[in-house]
Amino acid sequence: LAFLSLMGFLHGAEDSDSRHANCNRGRTRRLVKIMEHGSRNQRFLLGLLAFLSLMGFLHGAEDSDSRHANCNRGRSRLARNILREEFYPHVRKLGFQLPPGCPFSEERDMFLDNEKHKKEVRFNNWKCLYCNKVFKSESYLEHHYVNRHPETIKEDGFCLADYCDVLECDMQENVIGSEGMFKTSSYRCDAKRMQKRRHRCHSVLDKCFPPHTSDAANRLHHEFEKLYCEHLSCEASPDGLGDVARRPHTLLSQSKARSEYHMKKTKHSPWRKLAIVFGVLFAIILFIFYLGVCLYRKDMAILEDLRKLSSNRRRRRLEILKSKQM
Repeated sequence: LAFLSLMGFLHGAEDSDSRHANCNRGRTRRLVKIMEHGSRNQRFLLGLLAFLSLMGFLHGAEDSDSRHANCNRGRSRLARNILREEFYPHVRKLGFQLPPGCPFSEERDMFLDNEKHKKEVRFNNWKCLYCNKVFKSESYLEHHYVNRHPETIKEDGFCLADYCDVLECDMQENVIGSEGMFKTSSYRCDAKRMQKRRHRCHSVLDKCFPPHTSDAANRLHHEFEKLYCEHLSCEASPDGLGDVARRPHTLLSQSKARSEYHMKKTKHSPWRKLAIVFGVLFAIILFIFYLGVCLYRKDMAILEDLRKLSSNRRRRRLEILKSKQM
């Protein structure tokens, strides 16, 4: 048994020596390097994926900020006023519900909630109805919305200023002259540009009033197509000047343009408002002064009457005393 155990031990030692001898150290080192290189590649790929994810997140944040920054709030207000006067009343009259994909839907208006939460106070000062802070101009208030109340701006909303080419927000500036009459521009009509505007107008109306869905949708599509799209061609203008401003084809557009012109013409400046306030105060003070003079004269007349009454009483008393003495 001891001999067999000794032989087994020697055989195991020979096997281990043969394994060491047969093992190629160079190949082992190359295999280890390959494995290390593979782990480095994995770490590099993971780092690259994390970097790309971070860049995608930052790019998405920049896109949302750039959408807010690139959307002109002034032109959006102008487009919103046009829709309130020409678009929404007809849609509500027929009881039609605008689909979510319609750019003119009030539910998708990017800045509608901000417009509802602002108020003009005092002289050209604006108040934020979210936090009751007052700002010296409307532009400062709009910056305040972006910085302090970004959640009130609809991320998935539409910028109405992007659709001013369809609604023609510049109509009263380019069409109404200094005398309140309609004028034309001196620029020539660009057929390609007008074709693009006409195509975009039709695509917007298709989104708002999908054809063949209901009688109301077909009717509204037809009416607004006449109002906004049909004139968008150089052939529609006899003088070929339809590039910059459209000719108002409807009484609604004419009355809107004239009313906006007169509102702009009669709009009070801050100094004029101040003069009106001082004039009213001066009139009130003058009225109080004359009222005081009248009351003073009346009091003096009453005192004079009292004096006369007291003198008459004294005279009667004296006469009574004299008669008693006699």
